[in-house]
This record gives sequence, structure tokens and C-alpha cells, in this order.
Amino acid sequence: MKDKNKKISFISLGCSKNQVDLEYLMGSIKDEGYEITHVPEDSDAIVVNTCGFIEPAVAEAIENILEMSRRKQKDAKLIVTGCMSERYKLELLKEMPEIDYFTGVGELDKVIGFLNGTGERPKNYGTSRLIANTPYFAYLKISEGCNNKCSYCAIPGIRGQLVSRPSEDIIAEAENLVAQGVKEIIIISQDNTKYGTDIYGRKEIVPLLKKIENIEGDFTVRIMYMNPDGVDDELIDTICSSKKILSYFDIPVQHYSAKMLKAMKRRSTPEIIDEVFTAIRKKDPESFLRTTMIVGFPGETEADFDELIAFLKKHRPDFAGFFPYYREKGTAAYTMGQPVGKREVNRRIKVLQKLQKENTNTRLKSLKKNDIICYVEGESEESEFILQGRATFQAPEIDGKAFIIGGLADRGYGPYRCRIKKIAYPDIYCEITDNTW
Repeated sequence: MKDKNKKISFISLGCSKNQVDLEYLMGSIKDEGYEITHVPEDSDAIVVNTCGFIEPAVAEAIENILEMSRRKQKDAKLIVTGCMSERYKLELLKEMPEIDYFTGVGELDKVIGFLNGTGERPKNYGTSRLIANTPYFAYLKISEGCNNKCSYCAIPGIRGQLVSRPSEDIIAEAENLVAQGVKEIIIISQDNTKYGTDIYGRKEIVPLLKKIENIEGDFTVRIMYMNPDGVDDELIDTICSSKKILSYFDIPVQHYSAKMLKAMKRRSTPEIIDEVFTAIRKKDPESFLRTTMIVGFPGETEADFDELIAFLKKHRPDFAGFFPYYREKGTAAYTMGQPVGKREVNRRIKVLQKLQKENTNTRLKSLKKNDIICYVEGESEESEFILQGRATFQAPEIDGKAFIIGGLADRGYGPYRCRIKKIAYPDIYCEITDNTW
């Protein structure tokens, strides 16, 4: 098949962790001599890397698979990888004859054997990687799977228990990314605070951060996905006092009602959440805090919902995402009964979004008098005369965008020193004030 198939295209769905898996596959495929293309109609094979975490993600994956089946050349191969194909193997075999080959998570290297027609998995898989996003930043995955066993979460059933990468492998990859010119390394896993507990017998996230921080080069580090029960004073101090690690805390609380947290089998309590958020604000009042909440979990009363409102008013996170609960087979919560009705969930989410919009706008307005640092990624979708990027306090995809409406962006991606001129929640419009920073 290798002599016949020359061009491979990719569709990446789901989270950043899923994207990293696909980037390793893309790098390996390129090493095998194939050409990477962004045009499915011009491909000899199309790889759709799927998410299967919740119902909407599965629907999106199926929609993309069917679309690629319609768009591909007659003899082109349609390959499906990732979480959905891991979770629904038997169903895919029966229901989707459009798929020529599929494999689940942790086995994307099998795609190489399929393309080559040999069935052999490459021995050096994982040594090459193609960054799928704009190349000034890259995700660095430090572990796979999760041991937290939250009652609503299907991840352990899809990706298994926690498997941490050896720190020397992580450092080697980080050094390679910096050598390639990456300006921002974004550390990801299902729960970064638990890194190392399986292979070292203790939490090793702080020592790992310090090793990454000591890598020579001009770059910053952002750490995502830190559950509150794993955030301690040492971790807070390490982040807030570092010259390279951004003072940005992504801490998913999921709820603030003690009853709901217990039903969700979260390891945190309202008291733990209070301690963590208070400690961060005390250590660095200028730090940025992001969180997420699940709305409509079985048994969530109006009083429980009021606790979410109380959290937003009390701790005023800078960014937050609100997600309806989805009842997923295979999770402990599936047997807890029906969730709150969709109409009521939508109402509750709108209330939370309104409150959070006030929180975010207040914080952004407070920054108008200060210099901020932005990266520029290219022309905006709004106009070819406006550039688009993000500030260092904005994580990719989730915290809004920074639009550049003035100044000179003559050093590629940057970074650039800017001033906020206008706020259009959740985005900001900026002017470059110093392009020599």
C-alpha cells in the first residue's frame, strides 16, 4: 500500500491530549515517506482522530467520519483512531462499513503497518512529532490515564489508569521543543497534580516543573488541569515565584456543593476549594484562575445550584467554562438516575455565564492600564487587516482571543508588548506598543 498511497490528511477532534497523540502519528507517517496534506479530496488516506468522552463528542466524530467518507477519493482509505474507536470498537465494526481501518488510543502506531501493508508497528514510534497548531506553542503530555475515578467520567474506561512518563523522557522532549523554537510549553494530562505517584510513589509535579524551568532558552511554561485536591502550597509557590512558569491556574472544581462533590466522587470539598483559591490569590493577586463546572448532575437541587453561584461571587475566577452533565454508560453516575432536565440546565448555565462574564470583564478592564504580552498568529477571521493571536493570560481555544488593531508586528509570532484598547467579551483588541521586547 505504501507505493500507492502518497498523501495523508488528518482530522483532529477532542482535547489537546488527543491532539498530541495525533501529532506523534503525523510525525511517524512523515518519517515513513508520506506527504502530509490538508486537502482530504487530494488524499490517498484520511485519518480521523476521534473523541468519545461524552455524547456530543461521539456525534461530532460520526459526523466527521461520514463527511470524510463522502469527500474522499474512490480508492482512498478512511482510518479512524482515538477515544471513540477505543470505546465503541464493536459498534464501529457493525455500524460503520465506511471505515477501512480503526484503532484505539495507545495503538495509533498500528496505522503505519496498515498504510505500509505490512502490519508491522515501527520500532522508533514517538521519536518524531509534527505540531498541528501554530508552532510557537506546543502541548507536552506528561502522563496518560487517571486514577481519580470521578463518577461522571469515562476517561479511565477509555484511557486506563494513570501511567506517568519518566521525567527524563519529558525533559528530553521539552528540550527538543525549545530547540525547535517553541515559545510556550503547555503541560497537560488528565490531572497534572498526580504526576509521578504511580512510578515514583509520590507526587513529582513540582520537581518536574523545576527541571523544565532550568532548560536553557527563551520560553514560558503553562500548566493545565490541576484538580484542587492536588494543589498544595509547594505547587502554588513554585508557579508564582517562577520566572518562566506563567502564573495561570487551571483548576476544575466541577461543583461547590458538598453533596454534589460527594456524589461526583470528587476528592475535594468546598473547604479544600476555598483554601486553594484563597492561597493562590494571597500568594499572587495578579495570577489568573480558570475553572470548570458541571451543571445538572443527578440530584442537583436549586440549593446546590446556588452554591455554584456563591462560588463565582466569592472567588471570582478570571475564566470559567460551564458544561451540562451527560449521562454516560460505563460510569458510576449512570446508575444514579436521570439528570436535571435540559431546559433547566440551560437556564442554570445562562445564569452562571452571565455572572462569569462580569468577572472576566472586570479583570480585563483592570488590565487596560498595564502592558500585556501577546503572540500574533496571523490574519483574523474578521478581516485581513486585523491580526489575531492571544495574550499570555489566555490559554489556546478556551480563554478568548487577542486581536491586534495597531502597531507593527514585524517579528513573526512575537512575543509583543501590547495595550488593551477594547474589550469584547471574551476577546480583547490590542495595540502593539513595543515590538522589540
